[in-house]
Amino acid sequence: FGPSRFGSSHGAWLGGSLGPRPGHCRGPHREPEPGSDMAESEGPLTAGVAHINQHAEEHFGGVLACSWTPAKGRILRATKTFQMGEVILVESPLHIVQEQEKSAAFRKLKELCKQRPDDFDYEPLWYWCAIQSLTKDQLKDAAIPGCTGTTPETQHNLRLLHHEKITEPSKAAELIASEIAVGADPLVVESLIQIWVLNCFEYSDDPQGYSTYFFSSFMSHSCFPNAVWHYSGADHVLRCRREIKVGDEVCISYLPESGLLQSAPARRMELSDTKRFWCDCERCAPGVPDLSRGLKCPACSSGTVFAKTPAAGPAPDARLLPSQLAGVVCDKCRHAVTKTEAGKLAALEKKLKDIVDDYTKEEGKSIQMLEKDEQFIDQHFEQHVLADLAWEQFCSHYAAKRRVQDQRRLLQRRCDFHKAAYPGLSGAHAWALEALGDCVRSIAKKGVVGAESNLTTARQHYSEANDILRLMFGDDHEYVTDVDAKLVADD
Repeated sequence: FGPSRFGSSHGAWLGGSLGPRPGHCRGPHREPEPGSDMAESEGPLTAGVAHINQHAEEHFGGVLACSWTPAKGRILRATKTFQMGEVILVESPLHIVQEQEKSAAFRKLKELCKQRPDDFDYEPLWYWCAIQSLTKDQLKDAAIPGCTGTTPETQHNLRLLHHEKITEPSKAAELIASEIAVGADPLVVESLIQIWVLNCFEYSDDPQGYSTYFFSSFMSHSCFPNAVWHYSGADHVLRCRREIKVGDEVCISYLPESGLLQSAPARRMELSDTKRFWCDCERCAPGVPDLSRGLKCPACSSGTVFAKTPAAGPAPDARLLPSQLAGVVCDKCRHAVTKTEAGKLAALEKKLKDIVDDYTKEEGKSIQMLEKDEQFIDQHFEQHVLADLAWEQFCSHYAAKRRVQDQRRLLQRRCDFHKAAYPGLSGAHAWALEALGDCVRSIAKKGVVGAESNLTTARQHYSEANDILRLMFGDDHEYVTDVDAKLVADD
């Protein structure tokens, strides 16, 4: 588990993470003016800031401090400087819950979920996590054996993870309180359900299990995060992703690494769907250039026009709108895109999205079709995530046809896009470099002319990938050791 090379579960950036809680919707927090309404404090007593900071001091030496703002709720700030790759803290799980097929209570829960699908919106394990987060006192009148629960201290920390007031329990919580955890307050059960849905991480596959982390859950999201986490056993390791200074807010990404390369509309919609907030971090702030949406200038064809990020607040969907292109200026000829041109450019984006969707559904595209679709991209797009997604599909088709030189060419283009579109350490960029190294090494292994030169190039790609992965995940992580093994094999 840990950050995934290939995507996410439930929309979070880590391959197994179901993500930290919502309500932390902005990027690195701007310093408030002294005495302003935004001045930070411990907030309401129910926010638990003093308790959180006492925990931080006891477990992590106070390297991060929690504070409360009206706009964002609880945030974490650095109390010391960190450099890229430096470990900020290591945190053990607050609570771990796994499926228990031998438990009569768990079997009863599964039965309820099956019988009442309209009342139970989530999989049984979510509700089992809530039941197993009740205290032994709250479970003393349980109707069915098999509920072990947790300690009052653990439940107190769990309930601090969800700060929104719950006034009405769901039907699922009421059924759990009446048929399994008899005597438990349905509002408490509902609160615990929401806490696990919004804060849990995959812990195990067999049996399936989830875990929660206390301090890590107070980190805000940013699409340009200054920290990244990974697993070491069951522990969370938090590393500095770019320089952090004293007083900086520490942010992670709730999106997978590939998600950070998506267009701003897609990122914001994903976060709204899975984490219930609309991001306005520095890469999503209204009206800034979206470096994942670059098209060729309609006037000069040699320059690039980058779409603007969407307006603040909710959006109906993740569509790439003409209004986000109208008025943007070419980086070469300084032509300002007209409304008519913006409509045509947005139509090209729609066509390219349809091409990507088509390739994900259909195998065995002809060489002629691949070449035609490549030409369409080259004619209209300069630095665009949809082009990157298309190249990813094209690479698979070329690989199946043993067209390794075409595969190599497009892998190089993917690496170039990743480096240009995201302004920092990127796992997606590192894994694309590793894939490019694999491709070049396969060409060298065939013994064709230039084999030694290709091996040298492959090693360069592996080394560049490992420079990134080592800073993000440390020397001992499998992402790093896997590439190390390839470098050794080529020596």
